[in-house]
Amino acid sequence: MSRPQKRRSPREAGNEVCLGGQPQSITDTSTAAQRMRLLAHLRHEAIDTLAARRDLNVMHPAMRVKELRDEGHNIVTVRVGRYDDQGRAHHNVALYTLMPGGAR
Repeated sequence: MSRPQKRRSPREAGNEVCLGGQPQSITDTSTAAQRMRLLAHLRHEAIDTLAARRDLNVMHPAMRVKELRDEGHNIVTVRVGRYDDQGRAHHNVALYTLMPGGAR
């Protein structure tokens, strides 16, 4: 018999992001957890620095990308223009894309 799922508060639900079809907590700020969240996202789509900070709670995406590259992941960086949540323009924002090949 399955147990009823506990209903989460909006605050608890706001601390999760869906990666690979599974909810993941974004409150774990360890470097390993940040790398896992970033890699899970990159397996589905590219992400820029501003979105990684805002949506994945990765405060230093460039370092996490370097660590993933050191593990053998083929991640390409392209510089793009973006607007932040306050409408301010930012030039040369890193956009990260995971390419086929490399570590699995």
